[in-house]
Amino acid sequence: MIAEVIFSGTELLLGQIFNINGQYIQQTLASMGIDSYHQITVGDNRDRFAQAIRQAAARADLIFLGGGLGPTEDDVSRDALSEALQIPLVQDETALNIVRRIYLARGITMPEVNMKQALVPLGGKALDNRVGVAPGIVLEQQGKIFFLLPGPPFEFNCMLDEQVIPYLRSRFPEDLGIIHSRVLKICGIGESFLAQSLGDLFKSSHPTVSTCVKGSYIDLSITAKAEDELIARRDIAAMENTLRQRIGNHIFGADRDTMPGVIGQILARRGKNVAVVEEFSGGLLAHMLSAEPLSAQVFAGGVVLGGQAPGLQGLSHKLSRPQGSTAKKDAEQLARTVRSLTGSSIGIAVLGPSLQETQERDMNMMTIGIDLGDDVLVKEIQLWDNKSQVDRRGAEAALVHLWRVLQKIG
Repeated sequence: MIAEVIFSGTELLLGQIFNINGQYIQQTLASMGIDSYHQITVGDNRDRFAQAIRQAAARADLIFLGGGLGPTEDDVSRDALSEALQIPLVQDETALNIVRRIYLARGITMPEVNMKQALVPLGGKALDNRVGVAPGIVLEQQGKIFFLLPGPPFEFNCMLDEQVIPYLRSRFPEDLGIIHSRVLKICGIGESFLAQSLGDLFKSSHPTVSTCVKGSYIDLSITAKAEDELIARRDIAAMENTLRQRIGNHIFGADRDTMPGVIGQILARRGKNVAVVEEFSGGLLAHMLSAEPLSAQVFAGGVVLGGQAPGLQGLSHKLSRPQGSTAKKDAEQLARTVRSLTGSSIGIAVLGPSLQETQERDMNMMTIGIDLGDDVLVKEIQLWDNKSQVDRRGAEAALVHLWRVLQKIG
């Protein structure tokens, strides 16, 4: 069974709002083993919307229309479906009662424009909306099933969970299965090198293996479609075992794991904590460690230095970058200083070029110093991002480097 989703809204096309409904419905469809090959967005234009519906009906069994069920002129979902299927809209008593309900409960006279929301394509059925005004619609026509769902996310999610899923499970009790995924979290290897190492596995049809780059990390998804979750998990586990044999040294977690969280768990098990001093990453490293609950418990504190400012000499004369020094020397000295000042197990310094080096080095060259107590490890990393992204990538790179160091020292 194949589904296609069409969202309406010029505000979506202009990027004025983020379409979180798209993610939710795809997760829902996957949980029932329904394939989805296309998801598109059209503006508030009836003719273009109708064309998109006809295209979807030519290649899918279930067509979901999201948004456009309000009372205004730019709410065109009903009209577009009517045009696409050449079916008239008729007033539906059940739909009208759903629309009136919230006004009756508040003792308010329903505006006449809301009558539009009681229109349903001939042969369709109104779906209850217990958290909003606009009823949804389901229509079975020409061997296809069309669902019209309201756009506000809370209404969209509730109707999907409470109306659509029960309808489909009742309508197709023998045809629905499950699509289950497991995501391995990858770092320290580029997508092209990953493809080179796993090229044959990317061709697998069951389970499938795919990648999604997320900043300094890569999500490696293993997805299986099966009759039940147990079978899907078994097939995924076999593929995961193969993947770990090939690239295990680049896998830092799975599913909901984050790099700060994984580091936090490692340090907590070892009874250690960490402090940071930053210039290059502008405080983002401290934020990442303190915002994640698993790492927050082992985060001793952080200091942010200004670009070429003299430092925080009132706190400690060592929290500065002296003229004539180098980034490597500064990273070593500052990592030791922040570890000492906070009494932490590990001190990290994340710096850009020193004042002396700014004329001769790329400003995207980052230097990381990690003081482990008995030794200070210094590493230089060249980042290629634009200025608006380089600070975040710098903080992520520092976390990856710390994770690798922790893996080596055991």
